[in-house]
Amino acid sequence: MHLVLPMDDYQVFQLERPEGIASQELADALRWKLKDMIDYSPADAVCDVFEFPVDASRGRGELVNLAVARKSLVAGYLELLDAAGLVLHSVNVAELALRNLAAGLDAANRSVALVHLSESYGQMVVCRGDTLYLSRRLDVALADLRDASRQEVTVQSLALEVQRSLDYFESQLGQLPPRQIHLLSQDRVLPLAPMLSAYVAVAVEPLDLQQYGLPREVDPRCLLAWCEWRVVSPVVEGAD
Repeated sequence: MHLVLPMDDYQVFQLERPEGIASQELADALRWKLKDMIDYSPADAVCDVFEFPVDASRGRGELVNLAVARKSLVAGYLELLDAAGLVLHSVNVAELALRNLAAGLDAANRSVALVHLSESYGQMVVCRGDTLYLSRRLDVALADLRDASRQEVTVQSLALEVQRSLDYFESQLGQLPPRQIHLLSQDRVLPLAPMLSAYVAVAVEPLDLQQYGLPREVDPRCLLAWCEWRVVSPVVEGAD
């Protein structure tokens, strides 16, 4: 069983990597820098680090990403899994699960943008290879997109957030922009890809999940977990 925390359950901070600290000790070394950043004690936090790309630091020194969640929240999930008789193999955060999917979308190691829309908000990641360069929350709800009276304004708002993220990726992180945006959403009625394409500078293409072994109809809440499972437990050709 692979647990993926949604964006509401954790925070990620970019912090300067301290000199002389081994990789396996970084999370504990950086924990106490959180005292002015989170609204609970660092002693009550679960922390882990993941790479910040060196070529995107733009003179800010060597940085790392520190993911932080409340111990009590993670413990609650673990109790649920234990009660269900499930064995936990890993815990991940949403942007890294999406990174796992994005990493397989371009074999040429170019920049890849992936937008995931859930019922209450969206998330955009931009990666190159298996390195995450940018993750951003998109404050757009699918309910607003389905509402005819709010649809156009909501699409424009979403497009503006997506375009600003692409501009930041290019101008502030110094990277070549992706050639297209992959849209991950289980709302098959709303023609969102062509609607967004009218407002952003690159093409928007819906991601065909069937070609990656996912059934046509799937609970949208399972998409992040599937992204994680797909990398950790790849589909075997010809398997049932």
